[in-house]
Amino acid sequence: MKNNLDTNYLVKSAVVAALYAVLTIMLPMASYGPIQLRFSEIMVLLVFYNKRFIPGLVLGCAIANLFSPMAAFDVTLGTLSSLIAFELIKRTKNLFISSLWPVLMVIVPALGTYFILDNSISFWIMAGQFMASEFVMVSIIGVLVFKILEKNDGFMKYVYEF
Repeated sequence: MKNNLDTNYLVKSAVVAALYAVLTIMLPMASYGPIQLRFSEIMVLLVFYNKRFIPGLVLGCAIANLFSPMAAFDVTLGTLSSLIAFELIKRTKNLFISSLWPVLMVIVPALGTYFILDNSISFWIMAGQFMASEFVMVSIIGVLVFKILEKNDGFMKYVYEF
């Protein structure tokens, strides 16, 4: 029985990873660059409800970042910042407050670009753009979407039983 549950979890995690990656890759103009309006980022709030979403989301983020023009930074630092944000989200008891962790963790990959840019003002402008776009996608749109989804018993049952 345990083997069956492990297989079920692996398949679900693979679907989450694929969905995150596809949602990011299919809209490259919105997903890569200083202003990143990644619709896939809304999915990070799944961790608020169930920490078992973390592996699929981390894998999906890493796959999506492979297609970034700054893949070396995004795969390592972007995926690391997501993992840190997920760990903080799962410890937070308020949905809106938990949505702020990905916004704040954007600073991790932004710091990686600090060493590329020779002008510190450019760094702060870029970090601000990253954070603002993450705030729009996760803290505004994502929280609104999940507040609506919380009213759907079938969806919430699936999320808690993941």
